[in-house]
Amino acid sequence: MHVFKRSARIQYFNLVFFVLVLILVSSSFAQEKSSDSFKLETITVTAEKQEDDVQKVPSAITVFTEGDLEDADIEEIGEVIKQVPNMTFGKTFLGDEAVFRGIRNSQFTNKNPVVIYIDGIPHDNVANFDADLNNVERVEVLRGPQGALYGKNSIGGIINVITNKPDNNFNAKCTTEFGENDTYGAKAYVEGPIVKDTLFFGVTGSWNETQGFMKNNYPGEDNFDGDQAIRTKALFKWVPTDRMKVNFHAGASRTSRNNGALIRSDEVRYYDFRDPEDKIETDILNFGLNLVYEWDEIEFTSVSTFSDNERILRQNLNYYRSKPTWIGLGTIENSMFTQEFRFQSNNNNKSLKWLGGIYYSKDKEDLIESGSIMNTEATLGFNKKIDYPGALDEEAVSAFGQVTVPVGSRFDFTAGLRYEYIQKQLNHRYTETRVDTGEILKQGAYDIDEDWGAFLPKGVLSWKINEDAMIYASVAKGYLAGGLHAYETDKESAKFDEQTSIDYEIGTKTSWLDDRLFLNATLFYMDIKDMHVYSMTEFYIFVASNAGAAHSKGIEIEAKARPVKGVDLTAQLGWIDAEYDDYNNYTGNRIQRTPEYTLNLAAQYRHASGFFVRGEMQGNGKTYYDDANTDSQKSYEIFNIKAGYESSGWALSVYCKNIFDKEYFSYGRSCGIGTIKEVGNPRTIGLIASISF
Repeated sequence: MHVFKRSARIQYFNLVFFVLVLILVSSSFAQEKSSDSFKLETITVTAEKQEDDVQKVPSAITVFTEGDLEDADIEEIGEVIKQVPNMTFGKTFLGDEAVFRGIRNSQFTNKNPVVIYIDGIPHDNVANFDADLNNVERVEVLRGPQGALYGKNSIGGIINVITNKPDNNFNAKCTTEFGENDTYGAKAYVEGPIVKDTLFFGVTGSWNETQGFMKNNYPGEDNFDGDQAIRTKALFKWVPTDRMKVNFHAGASRTSRNNGALIRSDEVRYYDFRDPEDKIETDILNFGLNLVYEWDEIEFTSVSTFSDNERILRQNLNYYRSKPTWIGLGTIENSMFTQEFRFQSNNNNKSLKWLGGIYYSKDKEDLIESGSIMNTEATLGFNKKIDYPGALDEEAVSAFGQVTVPVGSRFDFTAGLRYEYIQKQLNHRYTETRVDTGEILKQGAYDIDEDWGAFLPKGVLSWKINEDAMIYASVAKGYLAGGLHAYETDKESAKFDEQTSIDYEIGTKTSWLDDRLFLNATLFYMDIKDMHVYSMTEFYIFVASNAGAAHSKGIEIEAKARPVKGVDLTAQLGWIDAEYDDYNNYTGNRIQRTPEYTLNLAAQYRHASGFFVRGEMQGNGKTYYDDANTDSQKSYEIFNIKAGYESSGWALSVYCKNIFDKEYFSYGRSCGIGTIKEVGNPRTIGLIASISF
């Protein structure tokens, strides 16, 4: 594989030069001189449960419209996360993991610090952290704790995925993709009325497959990191009266992969050893029923959801060995039912905004098989299987609300409060058996119940300087309940404590040059207590615990500009200092999986004729992959380019991702057997074609 040897300085120069060329070219074509043609579009969000201009909401929010997602070829939720300041994403054999401002996923609760809402259906488990982004109206990413507005609590943030709602217009679109490494994809949607003005439908489906870019050195095998995904969803909207709306969402997906481009190595390579029986297969099913009834001043909402996912995995966890010492096995099923009732003021009330609700969820996880086959033949004369076929049940009850009160003509004060009570029950089961005969060598069992409760306050003061500028300051408590360690044979050591944080933010949202430039910035400081951590003290002996204290501080800047007609420039920068303040021998070390900075730049030119071209740069600062800070990825930048033509009925584009063929690790984590790292995609060329009706 050919690699361009270019310095970061040259790469930055290339990007700046490319942007300048776009601006000069676009200037020569620009004919419309009215300032209105330059204005950036107003984006209406429902982040705080009411429609409002995102520039008027006193909160750190990143929004991706349907056009943004298409322009950047964002197909998966991980690609959304990587576009958000100080937020990262990675795939491991344990699941899909999100990291935000130093807060990472909780190993033995299997929860991410960020919750995905898909048309009101919450997902935070690493096994179902996925979303169908086909025919999506917008994606709103709220940064920081979100306990006063949303039913399911989140310590780090919310990703709100909002599907396009069908109406009286019939629409349909089909898109196909062809790329290197035997990469193929197809997606389509159709929507329209069933009964005019009353009943509407929308149906989507997508399929993608790739053989991957890495070679498998296992005898007789070729592909190392292939995967396949099939996703579908249906949406029905019923409007029986002017005051009542009912939306029903049903979604299903199946993903299958060979564990991705994960290797154990200090250097990037595009080959490794993988057992052909290795697999991760995930089936996800979700339903949501959303009912809204409006009075003149009050709005009532009921959200009922059910989701179910099953994951089957088999992983050789010792690469480069023809006879692995450790093969991980798992068949795990998780189901969750949630019910939320919410009353709030509607948009007619411009002076006082309020919201209050209650939330209930029941989460059940069955560990049908969860263990390992150990290669102990040399020492015991047979191989041994360790299994933890237990179950974990969780029930949560919450009450939440917030009120926004005007203070004079320019100030608003928002106060929010949540009370959350969570009860968990673990049915721990443990067996050791001989693989050859099935003889039980050792077994154990115990049951344990624990509960947690907390009040979570929030306060925001915003100052509207003028129509184009706002400053806000907020403080909020973040919370993640404790857990029960399903792989702990000692009952007294199974429980670990809740994780909390106090989040302080000062932010500004500004508009310049007659709405041709939006510039937003956020300063934050997080005081984190009892962060969920784990270690492996002996071979396959996991210990769940809490780090005493940590902190995270930094800045996040987002800018969007339209200097001339047809040219759009965007930038997102996040810089962070996240360290352990009290954690064994790691005090003073940087928190793993947290880049020193994240940077996204994009320049796009779209001509009235339909021609368009786009350039992107994505950068990550130095990132440590273990708590000891001995394993890391140095800073890197990736450059992408895309060009094509759009008409009213069809579109065609070509892209080249990682155009300088940079070698890098896109993610990594310490997992007891060393550091597992995800190899970043090399240079990839592809073609996208679509037709719409």
